[in-house]
Amino acid sequence: MGLLTDPAGLRGRQVLVNNHGLICGVLYFASLVWFCLLASDQVNSATYLSENALLPGLVVLSSDVTTDTKNYLKELDVVMKESNRIPTAWIRGKFTQMSIESYVHNFTLNYPLGRGQRFEGKNVYGIIRGGGSSTEAIVLSVPFRGDDSGFPSTTASLALLLAITKYFREQKYWAKDLIMLITEHEQLGMQAWLEAYHGVTCGTKGVLEAGDLPARGGSIQAALNLELHSTKMKYIDVKILGLNGQLPNLDLVNLVHRICSKERSRHSFGNLEKVHNLPPNEQYFHSLYTMTFMVLGQATGVPDGNHGLFHRFGIEAVTMEGHEADGNGQHITLHHVGRVVEGVFRSVNNLLERFHQSYFFYLMTDTDRFVSIGYYIPCVGMMVGALLIRAFSLHVSLRGQIDDSINSKNDYNTGGVFITGLLCFLTGLVVFQIPIISTKILPVYFNFSTAKSVLTGFVGISIAALIMVEILTKVLGPREWTLLSIASLLYLGTMILAVAMSNFSLAFLSSIFIVPMALLVGSKLPRFVRTLICLLCQPLLLLTIVISISTYIHFGDLDRAVQTLAETLVLTSVDTLVYGATSQVIPILAYTPGWLMVYVLCRAKHVTTAKPKKD
Repeated sequence: MGLLTDPAGLRGRQVLVNNHGLICGVLYFASLVWFCLLASDQVNSATYLSENALLPGLVVLSSDVTTDTKNYLKELDVVMKESNRIPTAWIRGKFTQMSIESYVHNFTLNYPLGRGQRFEGKNVYGIIRGGGSSTEAIVLSVPFRGDDSGFPSTTASLALLLAITKYFREQKYWAKDLIMLITEHEQLGMQAWLEAYHGVTCGTKGVLEAGDLPARGGSIQAALNLELHSTKMKYIDVKILGLNGQLPNLDLVNLVHRICSKERSRHSFGNLEKVHNLPPNEQYFHSLYTMTFMVLGQATGVPDGNHGLFHRFGIEAVTMEGHEADGNGQHITLHHVGRVVEGVFRSVNNLLERFHQSYFFYLMTDTDRFVSIGYYIPCVGMMVGALLIRAFSLHVSLRGQIDDSINSKNDYNTGGVFITGLLCFLTGLVVFQIPIISTKILPVYFNFSTAKSVLTGFVGISIAALIMVEILTKVLGPREWTLLSIASLLYLGTMILAVAMSNFSLAFLSSIFIVPMALLVGSKLPRFVRTLICLLCQPLLLLTIVISISTYIHFGDLDRAVQTLAETLVLTSVDTLVYGATSQVIPILAYTPGWLMVYVLCRAKHVTTAKPKKD
């Protein structure tokens, strides 16, 4: 304990304190280099199946659903011309012809940011009861999309689901219940069905009225979501990203890829296929691009398919998206996809226990290579280490000031630091409520749209926070600055570690901006430079910069940047209220208070640098 309470305990450890700036800088850049090295085949590993019951070689596939799929697709085209809504009666009629239980699930969305708007939807599902006691189940789902949908059609998926259901109904080897689910309104319908199936509410109570299900199957072990946009596909993209950055068990991902390879169906991850016999340097950049794609997608916390909503319930799920083939060259047909679906269901049907043996935390560098948590977590560890070393050095300096204060009989008041920290956290709570507050006030008095109201609310509270900081900087003294700096460093380090436990990608990308900002507070840079750096890391401004760059890359201009920013803020607010997503919770409740404390220090005229007291 002498090391923490007495500066004299630093004898023999002066190198760490005197050179903390250099050490922190080395740790920061070492973290970035470590991350880049993860893409090397000498660091990452080849995928493998941990559960022997899933081995695709044990499954003999015999399905041929081509004829049935084409017939269902022709009928569906006729039905779709009559209405863009989900054809519940037609689907239930097909299930009834197969002697399968069929049910309709109704749900309602009370739009949380509008003027009492209500949206209704329906899901249709059928259940093939297994030969056991119905204690376990597997789900095959398809999102229904009408002609007015902004996404590619999924009629081919629905036709294949009905055809494979007919084939499954004729087999007698099923040990688990098979649930065939068609959902409406994309992820909203899936969320409502899952909440009704498990009897829970994930978002804000009263926003999504999931209702009750007429019937249930067993405990769901796995789910496969189909998004096929054509009868002829170039390749199948396997999607794995889930809500809040959650991932399915790696065994299920490997199973899908291996069965695709077995059936000679081209498959990819992140729309990037496996390329064999690449030169080492090209292979490295291919792996680095794939891994970066996954990190950027996982950091958003937004699922890239309906499968992403299963993970929070302990259900392993992936989406198979079939992209339409161009021209008359080699392509994948619905026959191939049907065989892959059969292989996945037959393999999962062999399981005697839940998925547990493989990884839940990993980064994919290719369709058959991955990085485990033990290799990528040091990236965050080095970032946090830089913050803790800086905090320790300031602690030593502060202890010397306290000793001098005691000897000179001066008081040392920490009340100002406590009030500053409290105000920063209260500001974060107010910011979190801005979408609801602004959409209730601004549309009424100024006739603003929902998107404009939310954006105006965030801009207004950001300006108010900057004014609050200018007032706080006139209250605290030099010693309080040092104590606040230590508190902000410890808070930011703890926050990054906590976020990394569930979403490494978000923690790592955030630390790239947070760590330099926090370390430069006590540097010898002019106050104007420190303030500018901190302002560039302001949450709303940083999001604006990212969206502007993305808009320019995709559309070649910045005219849509403001509109895209407003829509992004609305969507993240709705995701939080409906799905219980953390895509807005973490930046506001975790990042905003830490950024405010750092900005208070940037605006301070006197910030104590870390210098140990000499004997």
